[in-house]
Amino acid sequence: MARTPTTWSFDPASMFNLAGQTAVVTGAASGLGRAIAHGFAVRNATVVCADINIEDATTVAENIGNNATAVKVDVTDTDSLQALRDGVIEEFGGYDILCNIPGINTRQSVLELSEARWRQILEVNLTGVFLAAKVLGEPLVNQQSGSVINMASIRGLDGGPNQSAYSASKGGVVQLTKGLAAEWAPGVRVNALAPGYMKTPLVREAMDDKEWQKKMREGHMLERFGEPEEVVGAAIYLAAEASSFVTGTILSVDGGWTAQ
Repeated sequence: MARTPTTWSFDPASMFNLAGQTAVVTGAASGLGRAIAHGFAVRNATVVCADINIEDATTVAENIGNNATAVKVDVTDTDSLQALRDGVIEEFGGYDILCNIPGINTRQSVLELSEARWRQILEVNLTGVFLAAKVLGEPLVNQQSGSVINMASIRGLDGGPNQSAYSASKGGVVQLTKGLAAEWAPGVRVNALAPGYMKTPLVREAMDDKEWQKKMREGHMLERFGEPEEVVGAAIYLAAEASSFVTGTILSVDGGWTAQ
């Protein structure tokens, strides 16, 4: 006998609804973070827009409305992360979703890349995710519920020329995500997104190089760059009840790049 929605373990109508949940989004001031913050709010979550750029984070929160707030945070600083955690708990009583988004990049060969820049990229992209997970993930582990979404990249899966520091950092995020998923199961789910080239401020700068732009565009089966909003559906899926049996997964949103 066919099962009807009334006999399902989860109500299909509410699988993507984030009502009653609070989401902390680091890196919410621009790009993918801003798009995801807006997407969570549309699905009825209360959103904390955290970023080192408090001016733009405040603008994002004001545009969202719906009780969204902006908080300044430096993901490479433990004290700053602890202040964010404690402030959100004091104001909202806790949170259910954590998105670790911030990332920087420099497109240089290994021989050109300075040691200082190498360390800076890994500090923000990898150590920043580690510290945010450690500090902001602790309440989720204590309450034995919640969803953590880390921002990886296709470059963390396949590497690429002039991308060594960025690829190393994002590859580290991939493995850190799997390690956290194993440590924090069964209560807390931990997954990562691996976008292709999306038209974020970081990528738009590089698109001024028309030869590079053509080569990267053709690397996607869909023959175009993605829009930041096109990662939102995947983020909502990983945050919501719809992905309740998903953890330790790296979800590519890449226009077919990794299958090319």
